[in-house]
Amino acid sequence: MKVQLELFTANICSRCVQAKNTMTALMEELGDDQFELIFVDVVENIDHAVETGVLLTPALAVNGKLKFSPLPCKDRILHALKKELGK
Repeated sequence: MKVQLELFTANICSRCVQAKNTMTALMEELGDDQFELIFVDVVENIDHAVETGVLLTPALAVNGKLKFSPLPCKDRILHALKKELGK
């Protein structure tokens, strides 16, 4: 079963553009056969963002649970994702 990742972003957020690039690169590095990356626009999906607990963008939820808000550096994300695979 794939680990579901939801990256919550906003179109007006410059850090969100960088986060999309970072997460796309991480998926290439880790292999998209293990992860499903979903981009969630908080403006279009505000109810889902609020239910997940997103207060700042960019934010990352892993299997429906908010993991990072805001998103940390690439190395910290990579460590968390590798840990998630080891469960």
